[in-house]
Amino acid sequence: MLKIAKKVVTDVLVIGGGGAACTAAVAASRNGAKVVMVSKGKVGNSGNTIMIGGSYGMDGESAYYDYKIPGADPSFTREVMFESIVNDGFNLSDQKIVQQFVDDSPLIVYEVKQWGEELGERFDFYPPGNWDVTGRSFGRALINGIKKCENITIYNDVSVTDLLKNGDKVTGALGMDLYNGELIQFEAKATILGTGGFQPYTLKSSNTDSTGDGQAMAYRAGAKLADMEFILFMVTAIEPKEYRGSILPALCTFRAAFDYDAVDASGKLIDIPKKVREMESVSEMAKVLDMYYYGKVLNEGRGTKNDGFYFDFHRFTDEEIDRMFDAVMEHFEGFYPHGYYHGESIINYRDYIKKHRRIEVGFGGEYSVGGIYIDENMMTGVPGLYAAGEVGCGAFGANRVADAVVEMIVQGYKAGEVAAQRSAGEVLVEAEKASVAKAVGTLEKILSNKGGITVKQAKERLQSISDATLKLLRNEQTLAKGISDYEALKEEMDNISITAKGLLYNRELLEALQLRNLLTCSTVSAKMALMRKESRGVHLREDYPLIDNVDWQVRLVSEQKCDNDNLSTVLPVVTKIPMKKAERIDYGTYVMTEDLGMKNQEDAK
Repeated sequence: MLKIAKKVVTDVLVIGGGGAACTAAVAASRNGAKVVMVSKGKVGNSGNTIMIGGSYGMDGESAYYDYKIPGADPSFTREVMFESIVNDGFNLSDQKIVQQFVDDSPLIVYEVKQWGEELGERFDFYPPGNWDVTGRSFGRALINGIKKCENITIYNDVSVTDLLKNGDKVTGALGMDLYNGELIQFEAKATILGTGGFQPYTLKSSNTDSTGDGQAMAYRAGAKLADMEFILFMVTAIEPKEYRGSILPALCTFRAAFDYDAVDASGKLIDIPKKVREMESVSEMAKVLDMYYYGKVLNEGRGTKNDGFYFDFHRFTDEEIDRMFDAVMEHFEGFYPHGYYHGESIINYRDYIKKHRRIEVGFGGEYSVGGIYIDENMMTGVPGLYAAGEVGCGAFGANRVADAVVEMIVQGYKAGEVAAQRSAGEVLVEAEKASVAKAVGTLEKILSNKGGITVKQAKERLQSISDATLKLLRNEQTLAKGISDYEALKEEMDNISITAKGLLYNRELLEALQLRNLLTCSTVSAKMALMRKESRGVHLREDYPLIDNVDWQVRLVSEQKCDNDNLSTVLPVVTKIPMKKAERIDYGTYVMTEDLGMKNQEDAK
C-alpha cells in the first residue's frame, strides 16, 4: 500500500522544467505568489528547451524603436507579425492569443537575452528582430532569471503523475520523487502546466522528451484538447546509426549554400518544385511543403524500409561538398566547438556523405500544434488550471511557423502573472481524498499487475500504430484502422506489467505512465484527423486534398466524458483578420502562390 510521504503547500504550482515553466515561475513570484516548480528532470536543463537549434526573437518594429537594436528592420511591424501568424496558420488561430503573443513577447524576449548575457552567453542578432542562441545558453539564462526571484522552490527529478481535484477545481498534483521513491502531494491555489508536446513515433527527432503528460493529465481533469490533428514534421537523420534522430540534415538545408538531390529507395529523382527547394533556406513554410511532396512519394511505396528517402550527392565533387559543409560549420562557429552541432560532429557527417555519396533521412516529429484548449490568459476552463507553451494551443492554428521558443516564454509569463493575481485573494482548497486515492491507485495497479503487456511491447506497438496512422499523408482507411488499434492497445495497457515493484527510480513505471499519456494524445489526434475531411496546414489527407473553407474553417475540440472522447467544432476567435471566403482550394497551389512564410523566421545571414 503506497503512502503519501509529505505534503507541499504553495500559492502557485508550476509543472515543467523548460521555457514556459521558468517564465511562469518568475512572473508568479514577481506578482507576490509563493511558487513551487516541479520538473521530472533539472529545471532549465530539462525537456526540449535545451535542444534549441536556432533562433528566437520579436518583431522588427519593437527591436528597432523600443530596444534600439542596431540592424533591426522596423518594416516587420507588430501588425505584419500578427497577419503572418494568422495567415501561416491557415486562419484557424485564436486571434486573441496571437495578439497576446505579439504584444507581450518583446519584453520577455529581451529580458531572457539579458539574463543570458549577464552570464556571458552568446546571442547573435540578425534582422528583422531575431537572435541565434543555443539551447544550453537559453537554459542557463532561464535559471539566472529564476535565481533573481524570491519565493521559488524547485523540486527536480520529480515526475507528476496526475492532477488532484476538489470538485471541479484543480488543487495541485501528485508527484513521484524518482531518486528516493517518495510520493509528494502538492497543494496549490493555482496550477500551471508547462510540460511541452507529444511525439509518438518510432523516429524521434532531437526533440525526444515529448510524452504528452500535461495534455493527458489536463484531459483527465476535465480540460478540453483542440487541434490535435496538426503535427509538424522535420527532416531527420536515419543514418549513420549514431546520428539517428538528429535534426542536422534539416539544419544543413537551412543554409543557402547547401544542395542535394532527393531520391527514392531505388535512386529515382523525386520531383520537387524548384520553389520548394528555394524556400528551404528562407522560410519554415518549406517544412509544410516537404511534408506534402515527400509524403506523396512515401505513400506511393517509394520510400526506404525505414520510411525514408535519400539526400544524394553523386553529382557533386568532394570540393563542392566541402564548401557546403563549410557554410554549415561557419553558422555554428562559436556556439559549439569547431565542426560540431550540440555533440554531433558535422565533419564526420560530411565525411560519411563523401564516402557513400548519399545519406538516408526521414521525418521526425518536431512540434505538436494541438494541445490543451486555452484562452489569451492561458486559462483552461478548469478552475485553478493554466497551461502555456506547446502543451496548449491556439496561437498557431493549423501550422506552426512562428517561434515555439517565444510561444513558451511569453505564454509562460502570462500564465504566471494571471495565476498569481487571480489566486491572491483565494483560500487554499485541499484535494479530495478520493482524488488522491485515485491517483495513488493508478500507481498501485501498475505495480501489482502480472502477466500483461510489457512496457517494451506497449512502446513498440504505440510507435508502430502512430507511424502508420498519424503520418505525413493520411486517409480514412489508415486512420480508422489506427483508432481501432489504439483502442485495442488501451485495453491491453490496462494490465501493463513491469518487473520492478518499487517507486525508487523505477524507469519502467515512469515509461508506463508516459505511454498512457502518449496513447491518450495519439488517440484523440487520430480521431480529429479522421473527422477533418480536408487538407489544411500540417494535416494532409490524400483522400481529401483540398483546403475546404466551406465546411472545415473550424477548430476541433475534444472533451472526455465517461472515458469517451467527445469531439465537436468551434469557430476560431476572430478580431482583425476575417475568415477566408467559403470555397475549396487546391492545397499545393495555395501554399505555393499565397504570400506565406513568416519573415521573422528567415535566416538573413
